[in-house]
Amino acid sequence: MVKQLLIAAVLVSACGGGKKADTTPTDTSDGDQAAADQQQDSAEANMVPPEKMEEIVRMLDRKERIMARCLADAVDAKELPKNSRGKITLEIVISPSGSPDQIKVLTSTLESEKLKECVIGHIKTIQFPTLPKPFPTSHTYRFEAN
Repeated sequence: MVKQLLIAAVLVSACGGGKKADTTPTDTSDGDQAAADQQQDSAEANMVPPEKMEEIVRMLDRKERIMARCLADAVDAKELPKNSRGKITLEIVISPSGSPDQIKVLTSTLESEKLKECVIGHIKTIQFPTLPKPFPTSHTYRFEAN
């Protein structure tokens, strides 16, 4: 009997015999889900909606005719030959208020400061739609002198 008690004591002490840790999973998914939903809502609130992006492209496209006049002015100033053709790609950062904050020429196949200044000047006059955050975009104008 003493032997059995001794074996039982060894088994209890080998098993730890102390208080067991709580291993029951706790459900924190409600809090985690709410935080994830809030992050997604915040991200969506800061996204530029597709319809505003389309409106920006339309506004830039509508300047095609006036941009053609910029080429004519550069040809008249003898900065470019009469049969000039090419393109200018601009990088534009539109502020949340809708004003073009930064405008720079990324590439140009036509080397004329007058043309570049004229194009940038016309972009500066555009009042774009209001946006949730600054919106960088690029746009290419194609030119062909007659």
